[in-house]
Amino acid sequence: MPDRVPPWMADEGDAPTLREPRSLLDLVNYQMHMIESYSASNVTRMCEGEFGITRREWRFIALLAALGAMAPSDLAVRAGLDRSRTSKALMALLAKKLIVRRSQPGDRRRAQVTLTADGQALYARMFPRVIEVNTTLLSVLSDEDVATLERVLPVLRRQAIAIVNSGLVAAQADRRHGGSLKHWKGGRPEAA
Repeated sequence: MPDRVPPWMADEGDAPTLREPRSLLDLVNYQMHMIESYSASNVTRMCEGEFGITRREWRFIALLAALGAMAPSDLAVRAGLDRSRTSKALMALLAKKLIVRRSQPGDRRRAQVTLTADGQALYARMFPRVIEVNTTLLSVLSDEDVATLERVLPVLRRQAIAIVNSGLVAAQADRRHGGSLKHWKGGRPEAA
């Protein structure tokens, strides 16, 4: 995401036609992604420039602050990330002494992670700043609009989870073995 967004991007196009998309610009996933990208760029700058952590590390700190100690695999699910990315972020947080990992008695493979005092202190300093970004983003909406968002977002989240679990798209991403490139041998996509 660029440091500055050209002013014309704010007024790009008409309101999306979500039920009958005409282009990428009308897809709800695209619209939500763009909102998240622009607003989260402020949080990224804050994380990296002021607090010395990545936005992904912030997500784990905030989840642990909100939900308490949990297994890394549960944290991955809560963060919406795969275990590999979660593991890398947790290793960085361990190295920064912002979290601690505790093995379960009798089974060293099972563990929980929790915030250290330094992790809790970082959260206490940073969360009010993140709230400020959130509040500023929502400031253009009426109370009624915010109430609608509060009602609709959980419905969309549940539907997104149901779609993933339904197998609507049967194809699997295979990034370890060439990913999307294996479909483009000779410059043309191969039929699956």
